Amino acid sequence: MRRSAKTTMFIGRMKHFRKDESGGMLILMLAIFFGITIFGGLAVDLANHERTRTTFQTHLDNAVLAAASLSQELDAEEVVRSYLLSAGLDPSEVEIDTSEEKIGGILVGRTVEASLPAGLNTYFFRFFDIETLGMTISSEATERVEDIEISLVLDVSGSMGERTSDRSGIKLDLLKNAASDFVETILSDSEEGRVSISIIPYSTKVNAGANLLGQYTTTSEHNYSHCVDFEANDYSLISLDPTRQLQRTGHFQFQSMSTSDQSRGQWVCRYDAGFAITPLSNSVAALKAQISALTAEGSTSIDVGAKWGLALLDPSAQAPVSGLIASGVVGAEFQGRPHPHGAENSMKVLVLMTDGENFPEYRLEPEYASGQSDVIRTTYNNSSRFYAVDAPEGSNANDGRSPNSERYFYAVHPFSSSRMWDDNTMRDHPDLRSYRNYLEEEYLDWPEVWAEMSPYYYGYNLYGKRSNYSNYWNYYMQQFWGNMHDTISAGEKDRRLRQICGAANDAGIVIYSIGMDVDSTNSLNLLKDCASSETHYFNVEGLEIQTAFDMIAASISMLRLTK
Repeated sequence: MRRSAKTTMFIGRMKHFRKDESGGMLILMLAIFFGITIFGGLAVDLANHERTRTTFQTHLDNAVLAAASLSQELDAEEVVRSYLLSAGLDPSEVEIDTSEEKIGGILVGRTVEASLPAGLNTYFFRFFDIETLGMTISSEATERVEDIEISLVLDVSGSMGERTSDRSGIKLDLLKNAASDFVETILSDSEEGRVSISIIPYSTKVNAGANLLGQYTTTSEHNYSHCVDFEANDYSLISLDPTRQLQRTGHFQFQSMSTSDQSRGQWVCRYDAGFAITPLSNSVAALKAQISALTAEGSTSIDVGAKWGLALLDPSAQAPVSGLIASGVVGAEFQGRPHPHGAENSMKVLVLMTDGENFPEYRLEPEYASGQSDVIRTTYNNSSRFYAVDAPEGSNANDGRSPNSERYFYAVHPFSSSRMWDDNTMRDHPDLRSYRNYLEEEYLDWPEVWAEMSPYYYGYNLYGKRSNYSNYWNYYMQQFWGNMHDTISAGEKDRRLRQICGAANDAGIVIYSIGMDVDSTNSLNLLKDCASSETHYFNVEGLEIQTAFDMIAASISMLRLTK
């Protein structure tokens, strides 16, 4: 059958079309174009989603960080919401969870958690029926105290050597046990260098110790002991300027009225083992060794103990601490301490303990604190000592023998107890020429006098006995004592304690106060007012001192002391 010409032409064109490949490339390009467009659009939506999520995350992170700060005093939830609102975000759906850690009412840790649901309108995902891309942003921030500085101010006055009211033991022994356990509890779980403890024993005064006091500027009357006299305005501040000259406490004894013993009584500035301040230590062994060495003696000066305890928590002590580090007394890990008040992640704690109330404080009048005295000391063969004063004999002061105008009055005459005056010192005495090479003689300055005899001994034997009337000798002794010292009253010391406790609380220092077997209502009120709050105040008897220190240690140990 013969094909028509038209049929043959159609069949030929179809075969050609079938074999022509130029149209396939166009279709492929169109497919790729649409694919790129769709996936590129999806990528835009995803990029917008990530950008939005990052922005929201940044705002939420900043919000919870601000809310968790221990330095802010507003409600944490309100801080978060306010921060988000100011950033242009809707805070209505944010979920917030807060928790706080407190020690006796003092905020020491805060955690803020927040989650914020959000959605982003899409451009290309909606072709797949996805009109929004959801997200939930979460954030958490915690701020806690990490560095802790503690001043442990302990009463070791004479009454601490007595039995407790409940007869459970000697007060000082119970204090030693409680304070030792406190030190071990605080330091056993702390990271190296995070916690420092200073021990400040006090009775009549506080002996800073040669090393610590050497970092401050003081007068230089003597170097027998290392206490200073604070003035009233020193208690308006917790700082102690190391460049301002402090008055060194006179080295003398008081209270004993012995007229026979040259050195009898209580030292105003104790210098026995264990009594000096231990500044900024984290050595459990060293701190417990000092606590173990404490002994009870002297009267009570709570204000002076508090002053030194707070001074070692104040940044004004940074230079002295640096000097102690350089000399190897304090560990290098405490460089830069005490931290500034209000420093982030730091806490300052004062533990103030007493068993009584403030007693009057005695100080030497300036004319008896320094300079040459009228006392001549004669030393025989580097051992036996004899004392005389350069005090010419007078009408109401003579030994009834001729001449009646001799120059030197002896506490104990080398030849006769009845002959007290002489024209010669022992070394120049004609009857002692053969001993001249064995006698050393010198005028003493007043600090040397008080280092070798009590004011009562001087007042009776070198001042009172000059009178012809022996029944007045005690009277003259008391007269001399009154003339050579000044007194800071107990009431004034109470006022000073209140003042410096107020300054410490204003600075944010946490103060715990412990009254052990305290009978004085006034003293208990002082301790209660000094504490940071009523929960920081402990009124205990006997063995309860252990409970008080345990509770304080436990509350401090609540902190996470590691980074």
